[in-house]
Amino acid sequence: MKFLVHFLIPALAVLAPALISGCVDRRAAVSTSKTEATVKGKVLIRGKPANGGTIVFDPANYRRKDVGVRRADVEKDGTYTITTLLGENSVRYEGKAMAGSRELEGTIVGYEVNEGENLFDLALPPK
Repeated sequence: MKFLVHFLIPALAVLAPALISGCVDRRAAVSTSKTEATVKGKVLIRGKPANGGTIVFDPANYRRKDVGVRRADVEKDGTYTITTLLGENSVRYEGKAMAGSRELEGTIVGYEVNEGENLFDLALPPK
């Protein structure tokens, strides 16, 4: 009995948090929301409005793997309007200006979409 009181119980008190923390998911908190919001903005390439192309928002993450990307046309003045899910979205631009440019090709920027209307200008290359 003395062994239990003097050794085992204090040892369990010290080890319990370590054992429990091993069962906790340590990945970053991400949105699971299926609520949509509107994002408006302009795509700028080297400081000038993109002339057409497509902007792509990808709201997928490890908690909402089943959602697809959202695409919207970029107008000749560089403006766009898109509807996507709340939370972190990976954003990229697809257009003629990207072809063959190592500086721009494959650029993905993160953007946090909030409730209501959002304004987001995508400047390429990112600073």
